[in-house]
Amino acid sequence: MKHSVSLEIIRKSEGIKRLEHYVKNLIDHDKKAVISLLNEDTLSYPTIYVLSSTIREHNLSKHLSDRNRIALSIQKDILAKERAPAAPFPYSICDLPQYIHSVLRWMVETGSEEKLNTRYRLVIDRAAGLLTTIYQHPDDLLLVSKLLFNRKRARLSTHYVTWAYFSSHNIASLLPIGEKLLSADEEEVAFARELLHFISGLDESDDPYVYFRNWYEENLPYLLHNENSYELTAELAPYVVDHDTKYRECFSHKASSNLREDGFQSLSEQEKEQLANLSYKIRMSSRSEWIEWMNRPLSAQLMLMEEVQHDYDSR
Repeated sequence: MKHSVSLEIIRKSEGIKRLEHYVKNLIDHDKKAVISLLNEDTLSYPTIYVLSSTIREHNLSKHLSDRNRIALSIQKDILAKERAPAAPFPYSICDLPQYIHSVLRWMVETGSEEKLNTRYRLVIDRAAGLLTTIYQHPDDLLLVSKLLFNRKRARLSTHYVTWAYFSSHNIASLLPIGEKLLSADEEEVAFARELLHFISGLDESDDPYVYFRNWYEENLPYLLHNENSYELTAELAPYVVDHDTKYRECFSHKASSNLREDGFQSLSEQEKEQLANLSYKIRMSSRSEWIEWMNRPLSAQLMLMEEVQHDYDSR
């Protein structure tokens, strides 16, 4: 019997049942050949997943490579709990946390486009969650964003992956989503808009990508993590603009600034946003004019804001 054929090729070209039959038959004739095939570097996580029962039944785990053995340990833990593993979990598998990181990346990278079944998707989703919540490496953002859009494209639930993605607490996580606004795929653009729904004015923009980039660059110093939004909700709003800081920055030129602060806090959220945006634009245009403007009563600032808004609406 020839053993040069790849298990990966069998799964993709002939299906899971044929793969399982091939491996079980080969175990009876040449167990070492099976172990060699299982430990090929080119093997993907989905192939290990579909063979996990066979591996367990024939007690092959002890012969697996560290990568495959750790992946199956992660898989077992996730499926046993059917939830995101607690933070200490990965470090109990081996003494090299960064190696576990590479295994998680391999699982998500090679497995994000496969659907297989609900339990498989649970493992991939939770593995992505471990990457973003425990390791929080910037390079993982593109990987998990790809998984997120794959889930949407396949008409599968995106709630957990969305939560996991933004749980990285890395503001740069907005950038891969924003890039999707340039996609030729209308569904990808629509999903990107949905994920960025908390950006005021984006939906009304004629060029959403340019609007997003301008908004991101302008508000980056003022973005705060919205901890109250980190739940499995349909409309996650992971970041909010700190309008108060954007409005006043480091202004403290008059004792009356405390009164202005109280007045600003009493404004509606829309008024805060508009006034903060106006303050930012004046400050960027001329620091001296901004200081002069900030020394005016809040009522005068609001009047100018209304005039500017009226001129904009009249265009």
